[in-house]
Amino acid sequence: MLEDANRPLHVTELAEQLVKRDETMISADEYERQLKQERLSLHHNSLPRLAEYEVVDYDLEENIVSSRTDVVPEIDWLDEDVFDQLLAKFPTDSQSTENTIGVLEGHQAAIEYGRQLADEAEEELFCMYVSTDLLEEKCLSHAEDAINRGVELYQGSQNPEVCDLCRKRLPEVTLWEPQRAWLRAPSGYPTVGRLVLVDRRKVMLAILDEPNSDSSYPEERTIVGDGEDNPLVVLVRELLGPRLNHLDYQSPDFQSEIHS
Repeated sequence: MLEDANRPLHVTELAEQLVKRDETMISADEYERQLKQERLSLHHNSLPRLAEYEVVDYDLEENIVSSRTDVVPEIDWLDEDVFDQLLAKFPTDSQSTENTIGVLEGHQAAIEYGRQLADEAEEELFCMYVSTDLLEEKCLSHAEDAINRGVELYQGSQNPEVCDLCRKRLPEVTLWEPQRAWLRAPSGYPTVGRLVLVDRRKVMLAILDEPNSDSSYPEERTIVGDGEDNPLVVLVRELLGPRLNHLDYQSPDFQSEIHS
């Protein structure tokens, strides 16, 4: 979004673009309310964090934000070098800390970690998958268990087969179609395969590499982050910002607050 503007943006301009991108027809009062909330969230939360992790530059006094020329715009996961560039910016270690980005190798490791995240969800499980090949039976079973515990499940995919499978197996799921180009059915490699965000504080993002001739699955490398201020968690929340805000607007807690 910053790159599309080809210039620094005032926080109000950025907030306007974020609100307009996720909404179609809303009243003037609702638009102003959402704009105010988005502007406050950007100024006090999102932009300072992204600036801290050197993803953007943000002038707190002038309220001007600009993209960094030394990072990849909008985190282009389809660029082969981006994955390594991101990992190079932050520490990676098997001993997780708030700022650590962990790395998992292999298809089975991604499957098992995704199940673990589903089991740890307390309020919200936000998932995206590009194909049904990545949704094994046990993955669906763990999602069912989360729903039975009262966890809200949101599933995004541009693949009709994924949506149909979720409708049949997980009737309580909220389905939506991601608009991001980086979550499309793989036509080339590397590509994003799956994303799981738990309670907005734990995340896994799996990158698919072209499968070997003797493998039925693409090779997977998964990056994981744990903690509300973890850099990977922050980046994913920002990429999903309008969609997460839309879910917030629909939540009973939010509705009760604005009507109190």
